[in-house]
This record gives sequence, C-alpha cells and structure tokens, in this order.
Amino acid sequence: MTQVMLFIAGQAILIIGGLIGIYVKVSLKLKELEIRVKVVEKQDDQISNRLDMLTDQISKKLDLITQQLNQLSIQLQNKQDRE
Repeated sequence: MTQVMLFIAGQAILIIGGLIGIYVKVSLKLKELEIRVKVVEKQDDQISNRLDMLTDQISKKLDLITQQLNQLSIQLQNKQDRE
C-alpha cells in the first residue's frame, strides 16, 4: 500500500514538474515572440518614416521641375510673341 502511494505521489510530482516545465517554455517563447514583434514594429516604423521622407523629397523635386517647366514655357511664349 505504501509503495502504491509513493508511486502515485512520484507520478504526481513528475506530472506537476512536467506541467511547470511546459509553462516555463511557453512563457519564454511568448516573451521571445513579443520581443521579435517589437523589433519588427520598430523597423517598420523606421522604414515608414524613411519612405515618408523620401516621398517628401521626391515631391519637392517634382514641384521644382514643374515650376521650371512652367517658367520655360512662359519664356518660350514670350519669345514667340516678340517674333
């Protein structure tokens, strides 16, 4: 009878230890995943900010080109009107 109780107690301890081990592993994996997600989100924010900057620069350059083309068009019209 004592052996059976010791066996059951040993099995219970092993099961509880196994469950604790599984819990610890899952908790660690979740923490790792959270850290990875934060890193990826940070990278995405940096890329987004950089793309916004580049878009602004391109827009400014395109505006400048448009202004210059308009000025050239006006100059050409003025020149044609003089002739």
